[in-house]
Amino acid sequence: MSWLLLAWLVAAQSAPADPVLAAHVVSLTRAIFDADDQKQEDAISAEIRKIYRDRGILTVATAGDEAAYDFVFLICSDDPLESRAAILSKVRAMKSRLPADAVAYCEARFRLDRIKARFGTSPPTHPAVRDEIDRMFVSDQAVRQQTDFDPRKMEQVDGEHEPVLRNILAKYGVPTYRMVGPEAAGEFVTMMQHQSPAFRRPALPKLKANVDAGQADPAQYAGMADRLRTDAGQKQIYGQNLVCSPDKPVLHETAIEDEAHVNMRRAQIGLFRLDLYVRFVIEHSPDVCAAQK
Repeated sequence: MSWLLLAWLVAAQSAPADPVLAAHVVSLTRAIFDADDQKQEDAISAEIRKIYRDRGILTVATAGDEAAYDFVFLICSDDPLESRAAILSKVRAMKSRLPADAVAYCEARFRLDRIKARFGTSPPTHPAVRDEIDRMFVSDQAVRQQTDFDPRKMEQVDGEHEPVLRNILAKYGVPTYRMVGPEAAGEFVTMMQHQSPAFRRPALPKLKANVDAGQADPAQYAGMADRLRTDAGQKQIYGQNLVCSPDKPVLHETAIEDEAHVNMRRAQIGLFRLDLYVRFVIEHSPDVCAAQK
């Protein structure tokens, strides 16, 4: 068999049976990342659910790897947990026909969101700490908006938050879901990310212990671990920490350990594919690289 014929056969086998549908699903994924209001997001989610009702779970054979992944990602991220239980069952039953990291993502996202839902409906044991974290997070995010971004204001706010974060860390460790609820627990870690490496480093094992106990989001551990590895000049594990450099004008990835398997590692802790993540961060972050020049 000639190499030309072999290449044609491989291409024919990998081409999606429904390229129009495949392109539509990929466009919906990009659109939901670009949506700037809830109405747009709701319309896209409704379209994904309609495809699911009409066509079921889209396979690699039907839509190709990218669109099959995107479809599972969208349908396993957005629907209520009750609906997602049935979706997950179908995804598992079809796993041989789906991208492996899509199946792993759906399983992890359902498991982690179910834990968050349970603690999200329970009163936190430390509501005053939760309220303090919530108040700080409002100003933390206000100085990180794309419009009128000012790195000096960001540094000022981070400096104001440092002693409060240190006090919480010293008294309680990294706050858990049980202590402050899933939302504030995540906010605390996000604000920790904006502090110095010397401040973040001793908090990492505390955060890992929370993750192991089902009291923190493993994706947030991945973000802090990757950032500390970047600080130390080491390769990242998950690719969560995008950086600026003199030769690149926008946020970008640094070197990643065993990059061929990074998307599966990400999926197993409920993170979506790296290329989608990079696109999302760049499009929704202020131009920090330009601000540093």
